[in-house]
Amino acid sequence: MSLEKDYFLLYHGINDIEQTSTYGTNENKDKDEFFDIASLVLSATRRDYEKFITLDSFKKLVSKITNKEVRNLDELYQLQFCLIDAIENDSKNCNIERMHESFEYLKNENVIGQFEYNKLISLFDPKELASCDDEIDVEDELKVDEKKPFKEAKNELDDLILELKSIFITDDFKKELEETSNYLSNQKFSIGITGVMNAGKSTMLNALMGQEILGSAVVPETANLTIVKHGKQSAKVFYWNKDEWQKIEQSANEIKSIKDFVDETKKVFGDKLTDLIKEKSLSEEVNINSLASYTSAEASGKKCNLVKYVELKSDLNFLSEGIEIVDTPGLDDPVIQREEITKEYISDCDLMIHLMNVSQSATLKDVEFIIDALLYQNITKLLIVITRADTVTKEQIEEVINYTKSSIQRQLNAQNKDNKLNYILEHIKFIPISGKMALYHRTGRSEEAIKNGFNLEDTGILEIEDYLNETLFGADSSKSDLIIKSAISQLQKIITKELKSFNYELVLLSKSKDELLKDLEDFTKKKDTNKRIFASLKEDINLYKSDVTNYLETLEAFLSSELIELQNIIKQRVFNDVKYSLEKDKRKPENSRIKTIVETAIKDGIIDIIRDYRYKFIKKSQSIGEICEQKYQDLGFVMGHKNDNFDARGFFQDDFKSGFLTSSNELLINKILKEVKDTKQSKLLEFDRAIDAQIKGEFSSIEKTIKEKAKKISEMLIENFFKAIAEPLNVFEHKLKKDEKLLQDRIENFEEKEKNKEVVTMDIHKKIKRLESVMKGLKA
Repeated sequence: MSLEKDYFLLYHGINDIEQTSTYGTNENKDKDEFFDIASLVLSATRRDYEKFITLDSFKKLVSKITNKEVRNLDELYQLQFCLIDAIENDSKNCNIERMHESFEYLKNENVIGQFEYNKLISLFDPKELASCDDEIDVEDELKVDEKKPFKEAKNELDDLILELKSIFITDDFKKELEETSNYLSNQKFSIGITGVMNAGKSTMLNALMGQEILGSAVVPETANLTIVKHGKQSAKVFYWNKDEWQKIEQSANEIKSIKDFVDETKKVFGDKLTDLIKEKSLSEEVNINSLASYTSAEASGKKCNLVKYVELKSDLNFLSEGIEIVDTPGLDDPVIQREEITKEYISDCDLMIHLMNVSQSATLKDVEFIIDALLYQNITKLLIVITRADTVTKEQIEEVINYTKSSIQRQLNAQNKDNKLNYILEHIKFIPISGKMALYHRTGRSEEAIKNGFNLEDTGILEIEDYLNETLFGADSSKSDLIIKSAISQLQKIITKELKSFNYELVLLSKSKDELLKDLEDFTKKKDTNKRIFASLKEDINLYKSDVTNYLETLEAFLSSELIELQNIIKQRVFNDVKYSLEKDKRKPENSRIKTIVETAIKDGIIDIIRDYRYKFIKKSQSIGEICEQKYQDLGFVMGHKNDNFDARGFFQDDFKSGFLTSSNELLINKILKEVKDTKQSKLLEFDRAIDAQIKGEFSSIEKTIKEKAKKISEMLIENFFKAIAEPLNVFEHKLKKDEKLLQDRIENFEEKEKNKEVVTMDIHKKIKRLESVMKGLKA
């Protein structure tokens, strides 16, 4: 809060008064005199201030604590505010006791009444300030530190919200408190579980959850993506829709494994296929004990072929903290559409756990997936779990870890990205586990595990749990930190609004009925003017919102242009490599090389395009935000923090950074490889045209997906952005309506409220003090 320059000395601290009078212009003032004068200044009210400020003796006293003259009520209030703030922040109890003695003297001399005395004493309560010998004791003061572990910070905020509900009197602000509480309670932390088939995913998950909810007992050989959430135990399956199934059938024309899958499905279901494959995905509640018939690759009915994903709910304690688990089908699943669904969910996960069987670790599929997740899927934390650790020695486990690292390095080198090795390894944690032995301990069969030489600590499950807790809920968790900061920011805004309400009520309680009627008259005169201002601003904001929304068409055209250029780049890279190999080596390049060229070009190209899209989107939003900020400033409103320049990037953070690289490129690669196989050096021109056609054909679906995702994210961001833009206007408009209602209520019930005015005033003062204390405890 900015203060007038002449009052700056009041902020140097009461403690400095023993060395020099930092509150006045002269040296060696007696500190007791300062507190006597401060007490007298604070005792002046709007009703009697004129008899003070006209006295020469009062002016002389004031000159001893500030260079600023007090000539009217506003200047008196400013001085009083500075005194209260300086004393509350810097003083010690011994000094406060001196002020209490001064207040007592003023009361005994009938300068102030009992009510005014009580109010002044309440402003400087020794219990809430420091002792003479110690610094401020914050033991009983609320301190919410967002750097604490999430669960601890969340519990403190939950307790605070309960207290605030008892302090607040404004119903709509209480509702906002409830919304903040719901925001904290409804946060989800997603864990993605990946790995090839038979990597041990279900066994480890069952050990974590302490119950065999997944695996051979319930969902043997899971062939579908499974989402496990907290709730009353239930199961629900979701089937492919018509468009999705059509893509699977089209893929069957190029990939034999998918052709076998489609042929098997059609043979089993025949004409009944259309009963489950609908325009929109059909969902079905199923008995959890019968779930295997829908998800197991071994079930005779083969319904798992038509199931896109499964949603399980369980009341397990492990899930009660908002944890959701995404258990994916094996990476070597022949149906590439399942891989796309896996990438869709994984890109939104807060943590990915990749499992590798110690005897089949670091396959090419494993390594490619790990690199893809860390470089392209926005995964920032990856835990690699080496399963079946009970079947090998510790030395062999170390060999597996080193082999995995070297495999990652070789694959990065093949992709010309070996400079990313350190980045990837820094984001990977390795933990070996015996899932089977851990499951024994967690399901009442500890003796069997111990008989095999495994205490619970030896299984690795505790280390995994510690890692999960620290990553998801620890003090360094970026998501937890963001959630707590956001909740604190919401509470600060709500408390600020309620403080304004309390302070306005105090103003109303101090006024006579004639003064209140005059205020209402002035209020009414300004009402129409305010309405016009609000209507004009709202119209401007809606026009700007429409402008940004229309700008999405320009951005969509930008995507089309850039994706066409990307197709040309892919074609040229493949063509040049094939031509070079045929001319120099007299043979065609390896399939793995062509695959790397295509995949790397697509992924890097799309990332660059989306980055440029994001930059253009933010630049447009920035210009709108600056215009709105200026309009607010012209009217005396503040959009954000005072003295901060508007920055649109703060609204968009990590948006546009994930979910754009979920399409499988397997079909395109297969088609290009066929063209490479059939070409010769003498037919390079035909080869150029052929791969150009194949790339264009496959890119139509890629372009459609990217445009849909970009538009969906952009529209959501525009909605949130303009909601934030309009917030200061809505808050101010709401305040005026509320103030008018309070003013009218005070006039209508004037006589009744006058009877207990002193009690109500003291109660409001206490609430204000508590809210101010809470605000100090909340760290921005």
